[in-house]
Order: sequence, then structure tokens, then C-alpha cells
Amino acid sequence: MGAVYLCEHAVLGRRYAVKVLRPDLGEDAELVERFRNEAIAASRIGGENVVDVLDFGEEDDGALYYVMEALEGRSLGALIAEDGPIEVPRALALLEQVCRALGAAHARGVVHRDVKPDNVFVVRREDGAEQAKVIDFGISQVALEGPRKERLTEAGAIMGTPEYMAPEQAAGGKVDHRADVYALGVLAYEMLTGTLPILATTPIATLVAHQTRIPDAPSLRRVGIPPEVDALVLAALAKRPEDRPSSMDAFAARIVALRTSAALRHGGAASPAGPSRHPVETLALPAAPRRRPRRMRATIAVAIAVALLASAATIWARTRRAPAIAAAPAALPAVPEPAPAAPAPIPASRPPPAASDPAAPPGRTAAAPEERRREPPAVRTARRPSRERHLDDPYATGALKPDPF
Repeated sequence: MGAVYLCEHAVLGRRYAVKVLRPDLGEDAELVERFRNEAIAASRIGGENVVDVLDFGEEDDGALYYVMEALEGRSLGALIAEDGPIEVPRALALLEQVCRALGAAHARGVVHRDVKPDNVFVVRREDGAEQAKVIDFGISQVALEGPRKERLTEAGAIMGTPEYMAPEQAAGGKVDHRADVYALGVLAYEMLTGTLPILATTPIATLVAHQTRIPDAPSLRRVGIPPEVDALVLAALAKRPEDRPSSMDAFAARIVALRTSAALRHGGAASPAGPSRHPVETLALPAAPRRRPRRMRATIAVAIAVALLASAATIWARTRRAPAIAAAPAALPAVPEPAPAAPAPIPASRPPPAASDPAAPPGRTAAAPEERRREPPAVRTARRPSRERHLDDPYATGALKPDPF
């Protein structure tokens, strides 16, 4: 509808953005009325998440313009195109701020009807946190009095961007604040996955698809999106308005609950987009599962693996030492084994021991067995050779006399 210029106040030296209606549209009374309506809608809302409109005027040649704050940053459309899908915590933080802006608009009778990434601007605050700003209320529905309201309602019944239009808006039906809830669901889907939930080959086919096709869960398009976030986005994309969150405040409360749950699971880390301002009692989420048994099983598995590795290392070390020990005797000099000693001669017969031996020489008696056992081994060893010689000498008995000749 117009062109936007960056300008500087001639006296104050402050920068502003000035939107001027295109000259070729200045003759269309309906579009002129819509341009005026856009400035009224934005200025009526106010708030930190809506672009601030400061002035509205008309030049002498009939050109219409309005002045708004100058924003330094990027639109969500540029951010997604350049950086890809947005991480869940950051996306939820930005979505909560958009909910806050649209909720303020609905409270003042303004329905945006063109919520999309190009109409959400992301800037940096002085503390470094990201801030979302909703812009471009050009086709918004504003509660006005008189014939202007009726004419604008009829002319804008099917206006919008096909990829973000609610089924009732695409069919030309009655539109209320829940159409913005649906568009915000499409915006959330695109922020999280980088893709649109429903897309067809032509704008008309896209409008029909939004009325008939059920979108996939965001987690099927991108891994890592929690099921609670899936449920939130798909609820906003419900075909019937009554099945969606009833208001932007209800939508924001569910986002707050998800953000709080994510912060608790990560040790209470705050989101980079700043603190939340909505109550969190409206949605209870399941507690994170305990993982102690899994860690215990992992510890036991590691201990078993270490024990197996130690056993394998011991066996390997013994295998490496065995050849060296077996080869050691071959290197030593050979030592000849001693010849076995000849067995001592065994006498043919030995008389049984007796208490007295009458055949013994005079003055000599046989020792008793008990006494013989009590004698030290050296005595018995010394007497054994003389006893053997006594038994082998034929003259020892005295029966034979040596021949003196």
C-alpha cells in the first residue's frame, strides 16, 4: 500500500519511520480509508510489543502519511530465511511477546488478520534481550462506528496472506480474534521448523488446503521439538475456531507453562528474550523422568568392560613371556648326568637275630634288637662291614683250624 522512509526530525534530531501511501492508490477512496485505519489501529493499541504510531497527516497534494518509531533489527521472515529454524526456548519467548501484542489489540477491538513473519520485527533492547514488535495493521479489522465499518468489513472479508489465513477467513466467513490465533499457530510452526504447515501450488489451492488438510506435527519436520510444543501448535491450527485456544491470553499462558517447565529441566536458566508476565498455573506438564537406573546400568557395564580388558591384557602378557622362558634351557651348557651307583652285594642268607649267639667268638655277645635300634646310625654303619666279613670267613666259627703249614 505504501513506501516506508527513514527520516530525521528537523528540530529534535530523532529518527523516525514515515509510511507514505502510494500515489497511484491515492484516488481509491477505500484504500485511503484502509491506510487511515491502519494508523488508527496501531496508535490505539500502544504497548511495548506494538509499533508506536506518533502522527498522521496529509500533504497539500493529497498524499497521506503517518509517522512511527524507527526500529533497528530484522523481521522474523528475514531471521528464518538467514538463520534457519529457531530453537524452542527462543521461539517460545518471541511467541509469548507476539501473544501479548495481539491480546492488547483484541482488547481494543482490533483484529490484525495478517499475522506472518514479515509483520513481526525483532529488535534488541538495551539489556541485550530480544523484543518482538508487531507491525503493519493495513488490513486489520477495527471496531468503528457508522458506515465506514460496514464498508471495510465487506471489502476485507477475503483479504490476507493465503499461507497464514484461518479456514473461516479463507472461506470468506465471519472473522474474529481466533483467526489471529490460527495465524499465530502457522507462525509458530514456521519458526520451529523453517517450513509452512500447509502449502499448495497456487494461492487458491492453499486456501482450500487450509480448510481441509490436517498438518503434520512439528516434530515430524524437525527432530527435538517436545510433544507439549507439538500439542500447543496443533491446537492453534484447529480447523474450527472453538477448538483453538479461546484467547491470546490463554495461548500465552500455555507458552509460559512450557517455558517454565523447560527452565526447570535445565536448572532454572532464564530465556534470552526476558522474563514472562503471564501466570503459569493453567497447564501442568509431566515431570522429567528419573535417569538414575540408566546411569547405574551404564556404570556396571563400564566396570565389566574394564574387567574384561584387564583379563585380556594379562593373558596377552603371559603369551608374550612363554616363548622366552621355554627357550632359556637351550641356551645353558649341557651337564652330563652322573652314572648310577652299583648296588651293594646282598648276602645269600642272614641268620635271624637271637638273644645270644653261641657261635660267636669268645668274649663277644650279640646285641639285643632294642639296643641295636638305640645305637646311633654311625655305630651301626661301622659294625655292618665287620659282621659281613665275620659271616664270610670260614675260620670264624672255630670248627676249622688253619693249617700251620
